[in-house]
Amino acid sequence: MNISKLNICQEEPVELYLNGNKIVTFMCTLENLRELALGHMFSRGMINSPFDLDTMAACKDMRKIYATTSKEIDFDSLVLETVLTSSCGSGSKFNEESMSTARIASRFDVSLGKVRELMAEMFARAEMYKTIGGMHCMAIADNREILTQCEDVGRHNAADKAIGKALMQGVDMSNAMLLSTGRISSDLVLKAANVKCPVIASRSIITSSGLELAEKLGITIIGRAVSNNPIVYLNEQRIAS
Repeated sequence: MNISKLNICQEEPVELYLNGNKIVTFMCTLENLRELALGHMFSRGMINSPFDLDTMAACKDMRKIYATTSKEIDFDSLVLETVLTSSCGSGSKFNEESMSTARIASRFDVSLGKVRELMAEMFARAEMYKTIGGMHCMAIADNREILTQCEDVGRHNAADKAIGKALMQGVDMSNAMLLSTGRISSDLVLKAANVKCPVIASRSIITSSGLELAEKLGITIIGRAVSNNPIVYLNEQRIAS
């Protein structure tokens, strides 16, 4: 049997160490590893800014990412050495973290027509998906253009990569939205809330727990965003005419 490598999704274990402590093992593609680590640590509240990190280096060959910070980290409160498979969520503690996450009060708005246009552009740019398929794509956009975009075999990894890249570029996440190819689950909603992102749009739909959390946290949710009849689940005040 001859199976082409073009029909296989890359999924490799990559370990993240912070101040010598193993934080997590990502099961991910090997692109944008520094962005992945930054987005993951920021969206989990380990750091508050890229400037909290003193050093960060990623090695594809060794499958490791090393970061250091002088910021005090409560490692005892973290679930260390977790393996995040490409199909699971970010590892966020839903009940504890969601209860302490502030409600989003951003006045950012965007039209459904613009969301559809940006979603189409995101799909057109998704080179890994077009080449091998089986990939998720996430993008950070304002109400004019796509600001960052990343792909990964796991949607939570793709989200962390896009967020991390946006942080490196100094993007104000409170005036931006997250575009997704996958379903909107509670872990993705919590990740958006932790970076103050007010809008999530996806070609798919939202889960019941994701909807409950988005309502509590004041996040606008747009499902079926590439269709002629998108679903605005919550917080319609951010949908411009």
